[in-house]
Amino acid sequence: MTDTEHSHGDPTTPTGEAIPSQAFSAAPQNPGRVLGIVGFVLSFFFFLNIAGLVLSIIGLVKSRRARLRNGLAVAGIIIASVGIIITIVVGGFTVPLLVDAGQTCTRLGTGVHHVGNATYTCTPTSFRVTY
Repeated sequence: MTDTEHSHGDPTTPTGEAIPSQAFSAAPQNPGRVLGIVGFVLSFFFFLNIAGLVLSIIGLVKSRRARLRNGLAVAGIIIASVGIIITIVVGGFTVPLLVDAGQTCTRLGTGVHHVGNATYTCTPTSFRVTY
């Protein structure tokens, strides 16, 4: 037996006091870490923003319940939220333009038509507008 161990094998300080075994335990596991990382990665893909947002939120909640931080989950929430807002704004401008072009081609029929400064090329299955 060494002079830094009690008879039952616990390590001691140089003064002979026993060191609690939890002092040597590993850092606490973060239960939301993996979800935070996955949510962060998914937040960069515009078609997976909502999944990234949901996973980041779940990862952050799990980490907070364990009283731990999760910076990647917070970053995933921010990036996914911005991506969703951009998608909504772009869609808000694009969808009405496409609907209007489709309705104009339906009204004009198949062929090439000049309306104002726009040229509509309409087929039964598609359309193209050039200015």
